[in-house]
Amino acid sequence: MNTPIYLALCRYRDEKNVLLHMPGHKGGRGFSQSELAAIASLDFTEVPGLDDLHYPQGPLLEAQQLAAKAWGADTSYFLVNGATSGIHSMLMSLGNEADILVPRNVHRSFLGGIILSGARPIFVDCVSDSSLEIAVAVDPDEIRKGMLSCSNLKGVFVESPTYYGTVNDIKGILKFTEPQGIPLMVDEAHGSHFAFHPDYPDSALAEGAQACVHGLHKTIPVLTQGGILHLAASFPWRERVQASYDLLTSTSPSYPLMASIDAGRAVMEEMGEELLERAKEWGEICRRGINGIPGFRCRDAEFSQARGVAGYDPLKVLVEIVGLDTNGAELSYLLRKRYGVQMELAGENYILAMFSPFSSEQDWLALQKALEDLAAQIPGKNRNRISLPPFPPLPRLAITPRNAFLSDSKTVMIKESIGLISTEMVAAYPPGIPCLVPGEVITAEVVEYLEYLKSRNIVVHGLADNNFDKIRVVK
Repeated sequence: MNTPIYLALCRYRDEKNVLLHMPGHKGGRGFSQSELAAIASLDFTEVPGLDDLHYPQGPLLEAQQLAAKAWGADTSYFLVNGATSGIHSMLMSLGNEADILVPRNVHRSFLGGIILSGARPIFVDCVSDSSLEIAVAVDPDEIRKGMLSCSNLKGVFVESPTYYGTVNDIKGILKFTEPQGIPLMVDEAHGSHFAFHPDYPDSALAEGAQACVHGLHKTIPVLTQGGILHLAASFPWRERVQASYDLLTSTSPSYPLMASIDAGRAVMEEMGEELLERAKEWGEICRRGINGIPGFRCRDAEFSQARGVAGYDPLKVLVEIVGLDTNGAELSYLLRKRYGVQMELAGENYILAMFSPFSSEQDWLALQKALEDLAAQIPGKNRNRISLPPFPPLPRLAITPRNAFLSDSKTVMIKESIGLISTEMVAAYPPGIPCLVPGEVITAEVVEYLEYLKSRNIVVHGLADNNFDKIRVVK
């Protein structure tokens, strides 16, 4: 395998130099824990021969060029703060108070990006699954209609695949953005493996997107926080992306982390298709088995019938609970407590498993067998579900999220906040779709929605007040 960063680190380690430079653990000697010492044995800094991420000319440049080739990009940037810093770099390239069109279900890192950039989000509605109460896609026609309402549109941003594995119709969206010269930027954090198997969904870059971000650690063998930002040749503001990337990226990036990005790419190029094929086959067996268990069903095939959904990630298994007296949280707890199976996510009436090319056949079978066992133990009747009320109409954006975030603020009771401008993001979780973002005017419908969430003890993210009675607003 061609892994220039790892090889450069090994060469420097083997020189056995007196380390009169950072970091302070001195090649791992400062750790008494053997596992940490092993990682630290390759944890160096920007000495001659190891290159500089902010001015790459050696192994870091070569590794990023190899990554660009592997994923079909024109330029690729290693990210040491996860996909988040790549999303922020893309959004900061738009310029102050530029309009960006985006579905409401984007990751919270998008909100950080528009606060940093000063961009003005123009939100469009998502396509949701009414039974699971999750957002699964954005209808390309909603993008078309949204574009008509923008006066200073500089970009369209979508999340694909979603956390739940559904893939947006990227080509359908590009039919409307490309003729207008509007770049499509994709948060593809959960889809870095798509490029390595022809029967998995096409990657965003392969579909024609101008930029995308991968959270590599989510699905391929890369240490946590390892990500990558890809630009196509047609992306218009690469100099601004470079400047934003330099501003946001640590001047002390982790070399073990970057080496893992390089090694993960090499493994996927050499073995990815074989590993993904095996995972796909095991996944099909697992889903068939779960669909044969009374009380459970996998939802991947049904998702493809929803507007805007163009595919589904074979590595995700979303199991809906149908006809059993339990919920997702209880089921997830039992899987961990009794069977040693830890799920990725639990919703009101579903659980979500995230597999990878490196999950074993036994991992897939463990989930199926545990569910078979539990289905025989749990009473077979429907439990009264805690359902969310209808989502309130999207509030009006009075000022940019950046201006709201930086404004002097005060705390008021939620029931007394109608007509005021929020400085906080508020979202029931799951599904995690904000009913408010900073800069939006709080409406009576939003207050009613929040009061209902509180009355049913539904988890809410974003409020500083843990008692869920107050909200911060612009003075």
